[in-house]
Amino acid sequence: MNRKARLATRLAVAGAIAGGAVLGSVATANAATPTYGNDLSGWVAQAQSILAAHGDHVPPAAAIEARAMTESSGNPLAVNNWDSNALAGTPSEGLMQTIVPTFDTYALPGHTDIWNPVDNIVAAVRYANATYGAFENIAYGTNGY
Repeated sequence: MNRKARLATRLAVAGAIAGGAVLGSVATANAATPTYGNDLSGWVAQAQSILAAHGDHVPPAAAIEARAMTESSGNPLAVNNWDSNALAGTPSEGLMQTIVPTFDTYALPGHTDIWNPVDNIVAAVRYANATYGAFENIAYGTNGY
């Protein structure tokens, strides 16, 4: 199964879980565990939680959402096959349009799937924090970062 198909399956399962389709002992055991929606605001909230737990600077949700809409129109399966990165053989991929080498450098352990929108946000935010001082410095721009 290719990466896009795996992500589509994961997103469908996550949506079913978030919608309450999976009940029972797992739901009871995880009652204190936060749940996140399977949409842009849910992905952002989960990424913010992961970043905070790791001690990274956490940008406001509005900043992350603005950048995601600029980069991919909120599509976690977006691929840019036309810019200089693509011409060099490393197209920008996923919700935040990271290239694989950058994603691999800034991804956190356990969050290494470029097609997972939460993992993509985490790596993109960590990259922007390291490169531009804070994610907010590039969040509202209209060019790539």
